[in-house]
Amino acid sequence: IGTNPEETIRLPSAINKSQTLEDLICSIYPRLQEFGTVTTSYLTECTILSTHNDDVSSINTRALEMMPGKEIVYLAADILSKEDSDDWTITNRYLTKYINSLDPPGLPAFKLMLKVGCPTMLLRNIAPKDGLCNGTRLMVVRCVTRLIEAMILIGEKAKNLVFIPRISLSPTSGELPFTMTRRQFSLRLSFAMTINKSQG
Repeated sequence: IGTNPEETIRLPSAINKSQTLEDLICSIYPRLQEFGTVTTSYLTECTILSTHNDDVSSINTRALEMMPGKEIVYLAADILSKEDSDDWTITNRYLTKYINSLDPPGLPAFKLMLKVGCPTMLLRNIAPKDGLCNGTRLMVVRCVTRLIEAMILIGEKAKNLVFIPRISLSPTSGELPFTMTRRQFSLRLSFAMTINKSQG
């Protein structure tokens, strides 16, 4: 901070100094391990902000593990574009297992893990009139095979129940040497989020 390396900065006593990831999660989400703790107001009063997607991902994974309840896993379906799937140099070089392991920005994870009551964030505009926009925070209410029922946490449509379907998404950036489409629920966990995403 500042330009003087000799300068000492005193942090306010209100700033929590966590030694482990679990300490951090418990200080922001107290009693997360107890049944009945997670409510809409509990999830809207606080969140963890980070600058890196990798840190956000590890915090979200650990927080979900700490939360009680049965974990529900949704696997995506990844396919290459018609042109790329016909090109044997691409299909031989990039195996399905490798494509499934990719986590491009703006796409949901191949393996989406949720629990009833966990906070999530919508990654695409599905129905803006109903409050389902990119960046909307939701709380999972019910999980079935082809739908996720959730409650909107923020905005004018807060407390409304909505249904999230699986949709086909393609990465927006051209950093991949092929074109792929992932069919998955357009959600990510949001115990933690990046600072950029929180500004939306």
